[in-house]
Amino acid sequence: MRTLIGLLAGISLLLCTCSETIEAPQSMRLDLTVTVMDTTGFSEEISGSQMIDSVAVFVNSISFQLFFEALSNTGGLALFPEILPDVYNISATRRIVQIQDGVRLEKVMNGQLQNVEVYGEAAFVTIYMEPTVLGQLLISEIYYNGSPADPIPYYFHDQFTEIYNNSDSTLYLDSLIIADAAHGSYEDDFTHSVHAYMFPGSGKDYPLAPGEFVIVAQDATNHAEYNKSSLDLSGADFEYYVKSTGDVDNPEVTNMIQLHHKYGVDFLYSVMSDAIVLVKVKDPYAYGYDTFNEILLPKSAILDGVDYRDNLTEVEYKRLDPSIDAGMTGGIDMYKGKSVERRIDFYKGSRPILMDNNNSSIDFQVLNTPTPGWISGTEE
Repeated sequence: MRTLIGLLAGISLLLCTCSETIEAPQSMRLDLTVTVMDTTGFSEEISGSQMIDSVAVFVNSISFQLFFEALSNTGGLALFPEILPDVYNISATRRIVQIQDGVRLEKVMNGQLQNVEVYGEAAFVTIYMEPTVLGQLLISEIYYNGSPADPIPYYFHDQFTEIYNNSDSTLYLDSLIIADAAHGSYEDDFTHSVHAYMFPGSGKDYPLAPGEFVIVAQDATNHAEYNKSSLDLSGADFEYYVKSTGDVDNPEVTNMIQLHHKYGVDFLYSVMSDAIVLVKVKDPYAYGYDTFNEILLPKSAILDGVDYRDNLTEVEYKRLDPSIDAGMTGGIDMYKGKSVERRIDFYKGSRPILMDNNNSSIDFQVLNTPTPGWISGTEE
């Protein structure tokens, strides 16, 4: 590992920008070959082979934040020639459409590899794919970054989470939980949450039709009245409210139910790094608390999760394991007024279907301007 670190440091010097850009010498570049396989029997049943073609394989360089994409060939091979030696995260995805009894079924094949060392010589790795069902209720946008000073510095009260119905059926928000995931959650069977808030309702009080959004604001008010670079969230659907702290309450907007609030004036998303999860569990108090007074919620009950960080090279600080989010999104300096938003995968008629590879490095993009209640690239 010491040799790898020294090599990466040397490459970083070669790539630094002074008065001109210096390319790394050809002799330092390596070929990476990714073999894509499915050993579950799903692909073999359809095509007669474990090797999967037409798979989109994504390779992320951790140190240099470079991003490469290639399609696997008929032998299941995706080729990445002449890449820089580094540690890489690799993800693969392919949508498979089947017609069964006249019904169109769509499944996504996913696979991930973490912390693959590529240095010294040409590298060959195998990524194993498994079929998953497209997510239904998804976190479609998170604005955590904080707005630029105009005139108020360090303004973060305009944070929000947007949830989207990515399915073909009406779904219900009742009793769903939005929580954060503290450090220590990665290798545990539970997320350790400083904050956890639940949608009200007894079962079918808060429907969400296919293609509809819901906005949960930290404070549902027009923040631009206080800080000009901020957002108008007075039309949000829900808001977090902490009565004991003197928090702002918009009486016309429904409050989320406070399950756990360890500290803070409000449910504050970190402007640097955090993880937000959407959870469905029958009894949120059934699993107790850890020694730091953080509520425990089972990972098996997580519907969706997004891990973000200002420095995307710091993968050792990930909060969510690859079964929930194999990557990280963000890479934004704090207080820039930017958000992270899920990409559009394809359309069903005029309705966008959002990407859900359980990898926010692939699924999300950074927006210079948040778009609460709509997806960038579509009409508001």
